[in-house]
Amino acid sequence: MAILESRTKTGISWVKESLALFKQSPRRWLLLALVYISFFIMLPSVPGLQIMAFVTILLWPVFIVFSAVLYKNADIGQQRSIAEVWAGIKPKAPQLMLIGLLCLIYGTMMGMFLNADWESLMQIAQQKTRMTDAQAALIMQKMLPFMLKFGLLMLPLLMATWFSPMLVALNGYFVLKAIKSSIAGCLQYVVAMTVAWLLLTVGIVSVMLGLGILLGIVGVLVPVVANVFTPALLFMSLLVATALMLAYQYVSYRDVFRAAPQV
Repeated sequence: MAILESRTKTGISWVKESLALFKQSPRRWLLLALVYISFFIMLPSVPGLQIMAFVTILLWPVFIVFSAVLYKNADIGQQRSIAEVWAGIKPKAPQLMLIGLLCLIYGTMMGMFLNADWESLMQIAQQKTRMTDAQAALIMQKMLPFMLKFGLLMLPLLMATWFSPMLVALNGYFVLKAIKSSIAGCLQYVVAMTVAWLLLTVGIVSVMLGLGILLGIVGVLVPVVANVFTPALLFMSLLVATALMLAYQYVSYRDVFRAAPQV
């Protein structure tokens, strides 16, 4: 019980420290989040650029380390230029891209495993006739097992990559050792990480709902306000959520592997 209470306090502390880091320089972290969303989410979805999805997966661990170093510099009050940060990461880029390649292989295997379930859902959803209540119920019946399988398969990938990029670049771990240590760290601090995830998610959603209700009330009186500001609100919320999650990833890495020697 004491360990559970301690881990819960740790998760709460991580959220507070992530918020404190964000408040130091909101514009910088929102710009970092904008780069992340633009390159890793929006770019691969552009028609004709789907091939970029493979490139972004390979480069994703590099960016995670880059953002972690920026947050680390802010945390310890160290001033370093972008060029200096990149110079420190560059020698480890091949190993970091190897992590990305392993993610790509794992994701491909996931896709093959879930392909039949996904195609079954799409066949029902794409029927040209008007969807009946029975068809909607069938989709929900098939969607729940699909989401459960997807979540269970994503969990090992998330644990393997949550700390491993920083362990490779900042602690000198080899890739496989970094992945094993990342999974071990996630399992050891699973309560703290779950608490932090829930607090951040609930907090962001609550703020969005509050602002959404406010915009809805204003929109009744001035509809154009809701039409203009609702998309901006959603996008800004996504930026803040991304910036906070990157901060949380750094803070949790710092505390879980505080005793690990750095290179």
